[in-house]
Amino acid sequence: MDLRARVEALNTQRLKAWEQAKALLDSVAAEGRVMTAEERQTYDRMNQEIVDIDAEVQRVVTRETADQEAAALREMTFKAIGEVGATRNDTAGVDQFRTWLDAAPGSAMRTAAFEVDIQRVRKERELLRQGASPEEIRALAWDATSGSLVVPTTMARSCYSVLEDNIAALRIGATVFNTSTGENMQLPKILTHGIATQVSGQGTTLAGTDPVFSRVNLNVTKYGQLVKVSNELVTDAAFDATGIIGEELGYALARVVDADLIVGTGTGEPTGITILAGAGTNAPVTTGGSLIAPTVEKFIDTQYSVPDSINNTAWLMKKSVGGTVRKLRDGAGGTVGAFLWAPSLTNGLIGGQPDRFLDAPVFFDTNCAAAGSNAILATYGGFGEYALRTVGNPSIERDDSVGFATDEAWFRGKWRVGGNHRQVGHLNNLVQNV
Repeated sequence: MDLRARVEALNTQRLKAWEQAKALLDSVAAEGRVMTAEERQTYDRMNQEIVDIDAEVQRVVTRETADQEAAALREMTFKAIGEVGATRNDTAGVDQFRTWLDAAPGSAMRTAAFEVDIQRVRKERELLRQGASPEEIRALAWDATSGSLVVPTTMARSCYSVLEDNIAALRIGATVFNTSTGENMQLPKILTHGIATQVSGQGTTLAGTDPVFSRVNLNVTKYGQLVKVSNELVTDAAFDATGIIGEELGYALARVVDADLIVGTGTGEPTGITILAGAGTNAPVTTGGSLIAPTVEKFIDTQYSVPDSINNTAWLMKKSVGGTVRKLRDGAGGTVGAFLWAPSLTNGLIGGQPDRFLDAPVFFDTNCAAAGSNAILATYGGFGEYALRTVGNPSIERDDSVGFATDEAWFRGKWRVGGNHRQVGHLNNLVQNV
């Protein structure tokens, strides 16, 4: 079974589990009672099955997406630099990294950092997903300075995939800025839009109100991770250096960066996506009272609390919250009627659609809050006004002096990242106020 068929089969299995869970909820509602302990265990088991299938779909989709995009990019690479050049490029990153590892102690290469060029990968992925032609992607690969084609290496493409899979801001449409230096940066933002006036006749003086501008800080924070490896392994030609060192550092950086981009306070770290959402004119929507699970009306209130002009709106929440949301219906405060969660059979596939709730796509991230007192249950709106700033590319450094006594090499991955809202009113939170 190919990967696409496997994903569709898993989504079908997930839909079956969801239909069984709905049938149980319907039977309890029809009898006008609450679940028994046994029924609760059954429902929880069904819900866990959905969560487990989601996780498996994500694993399969990661491979499927990487394989399909790699095949498409490889074909374009053939057209750009020929089959021989493409084959050479497939191993270039690994070869470069191995050369860097094997450099003589004290040499300029050993003391320099190894940079993984993910910025070029990000741009080619954007073009590919927007349906760009091979010629357009070839233009991206052309280095005017050297007068040659610079195609991203397989190592750089793998590194970016790791980062994208684990950083929600790269998946949900945040606006990405990359700068060559990391000095403090301020982006302009509009506090109040200008309003034009109607002119009814010739010679009438034009009027209107001016827009009010402000600025938002988009400073960066340094992130780093240390990995130690025995020198025997480093010098072993069979040692998968890029996989164990490069990808491990990538995963470690992605996890901590994603946490700050979701819930960072803005003090010494990025301002997270869920932080300040709804600040200003749109106060966060609260469940009120002592509700354990929010009613559907509160989710609708959250949707209508952001401006109508925002396009490409979506939900962001934790998967465990999604398990509660799946139970909400369109009548009597979400307790009767048709279910509002719409599972997708193409969830995760290239060109597919994620699950939808209240007709908006739903994205999950492990760093979103679980249900609890004053927890942010869900964030809704247009994520394009969240600015993600990166400085250059992730880099890897090596130091043998620290592990001299144990004959170990230490590797340090570093990356500078920042994030902030350009328009806080474009997102809003639903807060569980209990």
